Amino acid sequence: MAAFTKLISYFNQLINIFFFSWLPQTLSILMLLSLVTISAYVQRQEKHKCRKIINKKSTKFVYKKRKLFGFAATEPLDCSICLSDFEHGDKGRKIESCNHMFHENCLDKWLMHGKGQTTCPLCRSVVIPENMVEVHRKVGDDGLAFNLFEEELALLFLSGLTSGCSSQRFF
Repeated sequence: MAAFTKLISYFNQLINIFFFSWLPQTLSILMLLSLVTISAYVQRQEKHKCRKIINKKSTKFVYKKRKLFGFAATEPLDCSICLSDFEHGDKGRKIESCNHMFHENCLDKWLMHGKGQTTCPLCRSVVIPENMVEVHRKVGDDGLAFNLFEEELALLFLSGLTSGCSSQRFF
């Protein structure tokens, strides 16, 4: 009978550990993972929409220097964003509305990562519509706030893990 009581006691301890330690921690991890996943998905969708508009409003090209009798047949082309000349094989973008040309990475950074820079760097013709910019900014701002929330949630979760693990002992 004492063995049966001891077995029931261990079983009771297992149930207590599961329901009061492992299950809440597992649910916390799942909640944190779902919040992070949803946030990343929304940010990726908005970035994809902006990139789609940039691809629609500009064309990509590869710069090629042409030589005629040992001399350059074309004028050197320079990027007004990074202020460097195009080299043979550099990838570029040409904005359709104004025909200005820039390095592909320079224009992408200018339009996607700048603070309200949604126009051509030279003539300020609109590349990304203002309503799209507002949505992108809002998602970016919400994303920053959400990242702070995620950090706080993770710190709370980790503090719960460390205190929960040291206070619970099995056997």
